Amino acid sequence: MLKTATALVLFLFAISPANAAGAWQEYIYEEDAFAVQFPAPPTTGTEMYETSISETRPANTHSAEFDNILFKVRVIDINDMIDQGANFVVEAAYNLQRMGNVVYNDFPRVGLRGNATFGIAMVVDTEDGHRIRSSYYFENGRLYLVEAIVTPERGDLDQALPSRFDQTLRLRLDAQLNNTVPNLAQ
Repeated sequence: MLKTATALVLFLFAISPANAAGAWQEYIYEEDAFAVQFPAPPTTGTEMYETSISETRPANTHSAEFDNILFKVRVIDINDMIDQGANFVVEAAYNLQRMGNVVYNDFPRVGLRGNATFGIAMVVDTEDGHRIRSSYYFENGRLYLVEAIVTPERGDLDQALPSRFDQTLRLRLDAQLNNTVPNLAQ
């Protein structure tokens, strides 16, 4: 009887969402110059990105659904408007905040020292019951929109999976893969 109960407990632990969250894997997208971890195998596609700064632009998308959460990265090439990089980041945050109630706002950093890229992070509870955890960055002529969208079906909007997603983002892969850091004394 004890063996059966122990086996049942171990089985339930193995299939639990907490343990499934441990199956995250990093995916490297050299063509978009970033890496991020997903909790399930992602799909890649394209969509159009609406902006008031320029004409509609194509966006490469990388996304996966897990446990009623959509994990999505959109990468928009704005190399021809590199001087507008900060405006694209702030416009994306502005548009997100207009979707509902801002619960959290921060200015995160990806990378260290001379390889750091700063951005805007926000959590918004939308009017239709979703919670969107976002981090937006501009780096190397690209706008990176990293979002974890928790659906109302999830039931628990306060949990760690969305935060884990955007915190695994890596930019400036060339410097990281070569283990180089710019000389800050120059």
